Amino acid sequence: MKKQTTILLLSLALLLTSCGANGAAITDGTAVQTGSDTPQSSDVTEEVSDDLGKLDFEGDEFNILTRSQLVFFYPLNVEQETGDIFNDAIYNRNRSLEERFNFKFSEQYYSNANEPHNYMLAGDDSYDMYTGRCTFMYNFAAEGLLIRADDIPNVNLSKPYWDAKLYDNLSVNGEHYFAVGDFNITSYDFTHVLLFNKKILEEYSLGDIYEIVRDGKWTFDKFAEMGREVVSDLNGDSVMDENDQYGYSSLAKQVLPGFWIAADTLTISKDKNDQLVYTAPSDDKFIEVYQKIFQITWDDNIWHRVPRSVNREEEMDLFCEGKALFTDSSCFQISNIRQTDTEFGIIPYTKYDLNQEEYLSRIEGCELFGIPKINRKPEMAGAILEAMACESMKSVIPAYYDIALKVKFTRDNESAEMLDLAFKNRVFDFGDTVICEQLRDGVLLNAMAEDNRNAASLLVSAESAVNAKLTDFNGSFSTQK
Repeated sequence: MKKQTTILLLSLALLLTSCGANGAAITDGTAVQTGSDTPQSSDVTEEVSDDLGKLDFEGDEFNILTRSQLVFFYPLNVEQETGDIFNDAIYNRNRSLEERFNFKFSEQYYSNANEPHNYMLAGDDSYDMYTGRCTFMYNFAAEGLLIRADDIPNVNLSKPYWDAKLYDNLSVNGEHYFAVGDFNITSYDFTHVLLFNKKILEEYSLGDIYEIVRDGKWTFDKFAEMGREVVSDLNGDSVMDENDQYGYSSLAKQVLPGFWIAADTLTISKDKNDQLVYTAPSDDKFIEVYQKIFQITWDDNIWHRVPRSVNREEEMDLFCEGKALFTDSSCFQISNIRQTDTEFGIIPYTKYDLNQEEYLSRIEGCELFGIPKINRKPEMAGAILEAMACESMKSVIPAYYDIALKVKFTRDNESAEMLDLAFKNRVFDFGDTVICEQLRDGVLLNAMAEDNRNAASLLVSAESAVNAKLTDFNGSFSTQK
């Protein structure tokens, strides 16, 4: 496991971006946009304190069970210094906390997303904290297995190192079971952007795309216009396949949410009582946006249509081979092309039209932490989490930015500017994240793969399954205490 962690850290050093620390809230059917995501100055962060004072945990272990996947950075603890600024920031943060509170970090990893459930149901208190996929963590909370974030001793969620936007966004029925602190890098890793191939852009004389974005003219229609220009049956066999050139490459499940969120629409919103509501079937704008996405991706072969079995690396290879003008990518996935010769730039997803004021970026969920109710020492868990979040604000997050600058993740100054713009307004849609099995990875994935444009009937067909899940969450989160 040490080797795997080291590999991930080295990969992260190549892909880190100027990612921000705020999420986006959803209220009354509207995506609430975040403010600026630039790091706070060192003068400001140094003045912040966790106000925990002196605590002594008498050499006890803080046992974490962390989900490991290769699509985000997951370790909360590293065991040695490597000379890498990000690795060493995490190492020094944890060692200083161990010395300050007299305890030891112990982190184990799992890949079966439901594994924490087995421990908690069995009453096994081997682990003081779990991190996991947001879908499963909400299920655990609905079953009453986790302590509400508001109830964790020693945690002050009003502090600046806790993401206030995501704190509001992640609530259900006024209950806050989850919070995101500055130690959680996955909320940055899962933010999506568009990459573009500079060589193709220049070859087809498509203009200065950075200036188009700056001028606020980067829209669905402009994306379609550029995409159509570059579609080409390269081998002349009258069959469009992986040997030809496209305007856009992406996995089927990523196409719709990337664009519907960029267009300022949601599948699931919140009512005035903070209850989750499935609004997509009755939302005229969502249905309009849905139809438009199919028009600009399926029509004229702009999108390289791929089977559901194709993985992200294969689609990224198509882009790297110069066979797609644009491709979808999370921040973490950009590491796949950092070592290639592909000349690429980074831009945010498009506005829906010229009337939309801001560019909006999709945050494809994030890993969430949970303190189990069977935890025998919640005061210790809360103190460590509070201190981790505070110290991460001071050292880990700045290191994240410093690495981005030092390794020149972006290949031009304009891309760095575009990343700031993309991270200014991030949006979290429950239908893309927590309820993804029923929506994004269910009927909507099938629709995109099969060119099913009958939005109204399709969305209604999922209503029973989606509402059953929402009723479970809304009901469970109103009764858990």
